Amino acid sequence: MKKLLVAALFVVLATPAFAAIQNVKVSGDITTSWIDDSNLNLGTTEGSEYAGGRINNPGADSYLQVGQKSQNVFVTQTRLRVDADLSDNVSTTVGLINERAWNGEGAQSGVNGVNTGYDTNVQLYLASLTLREFLYSPLTLQIGRQVFNYGNGLILGDGGPVNEGSGNLENIFADINERTAYDGVTATLDYKPLTISLIYFKNGQGTSSIMGDGNLTSGQSSDVFGYNANYQLSDPWSTVVEQYLFSEVNGAGYDGGYAGANKGDTLFVPGLRASTNPTKSLNLQGEIAWQLGNAEVSNPSSGYSEGEHRSAMAAQLLATYSLPVLDKYKPSVNASYTYASGDKNANQNYDSDRLSTAKTYTAWNEFNTIQGAGTIYREIFPFSDEHILSVGASASPLEDVTAGVTWSGLWAAAAYGPDNPLTLIQPNGSTSVMPDTNKRGYYLGNETDLNLTYNYTEDVTFGVSAGWFVPGDVFNANNHETASQAIANVGVKF
Repeated sequence: MKKLLVAALFVVLATPAFAAIQNVKVSGDITTSWIDDSNLNLGTTEGSEYAGGRINNPGADSYLQVGQKSQNVFVTQTRLRVDADLSDNVSTTVGLINERAWNGEGAQSGVNGVNTGYDTNVQLYLASLTLREFLYSPLTLQIGRQVFNYGNGLILGDGGPVNEGSGNLENIFADINERTAYDGVTATLDYKPLTISLIYFKNGQGTSSIMGDGNLTSGQSSDVFGYNANYQLSDPWSTVVEQYLFSEVNGAGYDGGYAGANKGDTLFVPGLRASTNPTKSLNLQGEIAWQLGNAEVSNPSSGYSEGEHRSAMAAQLLATYSLPVLDKYKPSVNASYTYASGDKNANQNYDSDRLSTAKTYTAWNEFNTIQGAGTIYREIFPFSDEHILSVGASASPLEDVTAGVTWSGLWAAAAYGPDNPLTLIQPNGSTSVMPDTNKRGYYLGNETDLNLTYNYTEDVTFGVSAGWFVPGDVFNANNHETASQAIANVGVKF
C-alpha cells in the first residue's frame, strides 16, 4: 500500500499542469523599409589619430576607418505577440521578432576586416509574467523580458541607446532595430494619483560571469536598478511631475575594462521631469538630470584604468502648440532645447593628471536614451557634449495625410581636440570614424528633416522621410560633405 501511495504521488507530481486560459489576444506588426544613406562619414577619406598632434595613419587602429560612404538596403521587421489572461490577476506575454535585410540570409559583412554573417533568426522579444494585486492590492509585479520606458526617454527609453547596434540589424542599420526589451523585474505601486515603479534589469552579461569560472573576466556583467515616481496633480492644467533615480553598476572587466585593475564603473542618475498644459493647445515640459558615481578612464602612463568621480548634467525643455487657425489642417508648431554636458579632457581624466580640470569626469553618458531617434545627427553622434536646438511644424494638408518639417542646430558643449576626440558612429553599429576636427570650433552643424505619413487604412500606414545634415566649423575642410538620408516604409498592424 505504501509503495502504491508513493507511486501515485510520483504520477501526480510528474503530470504537467496547465493554467486555465480565460482570454487570448494575438497581435503584431510587419514593417518594410527602404533606406538610402550618403556621406554619413561626412566625407572622411583617411583615418585621423591624435597623439600630441594629428597623425594621418589609416592602418594604425581598427577604429581608423573611412566609414560608410553610402548604403542602400531593404529591410523587413516582423513582430508577433500573444497575450493570455489566466486566472484572475495573472497574465502572460510572449513576443517573437524577426528582422532582416531582403534575401540577407548567409550574407557576409566586411566590418573592420571581420566577416560576420547577418543574423536572420527568429528571436524572443518579450516573455513576461504579470501578477496584479500581488500580496498587496496596489502592487503589480512583472517578471521576465519586457520594455522599460519612462518619460520622453531622456534617460531610459524603449530600445536605447538609439545609435548602438543590437539584434539582427546590428551590422546593417542598427538605428531602427525593434529588439528593445530587457530581462528584468518591475514592481509597480499604484496609489493614485501617485504611481511608483521599482525596476531591475540585466543590461549586459558575459559568458564567464554566467559560468562563474573564476577567471579575470568573470565579473563581466552590468545591472540596472532604479525607481520612477509619477504624480498627477489635480490642477486644471493636467500637470504631471516625475522624480526618478536610475543606476547602472558594471562588474570588473565589463565592456573592455582592465581586469584586475578596474575599480569598477558605476552610474547614478537622479532627475526631475514635469509636464503641464497652461492652455488646451499648449504643452510644456521640462527635465533635468545629473550623473554621479565612478567613471572608468584609462591612464596611458600606467596602462591601467582609473576610477574617476562623475559629475555630469543633462537638461531638456519642450513646447508644443496647436495653432488656433485652419482647424481642418491641424497645424501645430514645436520647439525644444536639449543639453548634455561634455568634457574637454575626456581622454586625460585620471587622478594623477597635472590638469586641475581633469580631476572630474563631466561627459554625459547616454545610458539608455532614445533622444533624436530617426535623425542623421543621432546616428553619427553620441548623446553627449551637445547643445541641440530644434524647431518644427506639422499639418494635415489632406485627410489621413500628415506632413512635418524640423530644423535642428547642434553645438558642442566642450571643444573637441586631442584630449576630447570626436568619433562618428556609423549606422552598421560596428564602424567608427575619427574625423579631422578644428579645436577652435563649437558648431557641429544643422539638420533639416522632412516627414510625410499616409494612413491608407486604420491598419496600414505609408511613410516617407528625408534628411540633410550640413557640418559646421567643428570639422575641417576634408570632413565637410553634407550627409543625407531617405527612408520609405509601409507598415501594417494586426
